[in-house]
Amino acid sequence: MKFILQFFISGVAGFFSVYVLMSFSDVHFAGEVTVLGLIAISIILTALSIFRFQKIKLLNKQNFSGEEEDEVEDRKYKMFADYSLFANISFVLSILALSLSIIVTHNVILTIASLILLIITYFLIHYMTRLMQHVYPERNIPSKSDPDYAQSVLDLADDGEKHVILDGLYKSQGLLNLSLIIAISLATVYSVSGEESQIFSIILMAIVLLVVNGKYLLVIRNK
Repeated sequence: MKFILQFFISGVAGFFSVYVLMSFSDVHFAGEVTVLGLIAISIILTALSIFRFQKIKLLNKQNFSGEEEDEVEDRKYKMFADYSLFANISFVLSILALSLSIIVTHNVILTIASLILLIITYFLIHYMTRLMQHVYPERNIPSKSDPDYAQSVLDLADDGEKHVILDGLYKSQGLLNLSLIIAISLATVYSVSGEESQIFSIILMAIVLLVVNGKYLLVIRNK
């Protein structure tokens, strides 16, 4: 997990470094460098996701007992969590790469490469449900098409797992609120500084903030 955190932080730092360079150099060239960097990181994360998936399948084909079985179950759980993290980050980076390639570079090859990566990472995320069946073969994992999928998954979890899930969701919701508020503030400062107006982005982020908090509070209210 330490390696994952270092890799992610390095990727984010690298992206912002190139983004700053775009303000002081040829935008087209810097944009291509940024998109290539995003594509490279996305490919690495996609490969790591596939590696985790293959590792889980390999462990399922082997027989373990006693303490070794418990250790393997813990490894499969962590590898599934890594798979989910890598796939989701890769998906977001692919969207960002595609957007920048369309807006900044106008490079057809980079656009196609970003689009292909976006499709691949989408299927990786969509495949998480089937992967859960490899991690928890004894459980009847519901299909993604199930209208009550979220509730069904929660019902399958034991009390400890429910606590972990709800703790993660609560912290993520709080982080999302803080991130959107910071993003709105930075977009406002950027607009006031005399650069291009970010009014549309500010309004859009405010709407997302309202929808997320409204949904969260309505769910709590109606329980």
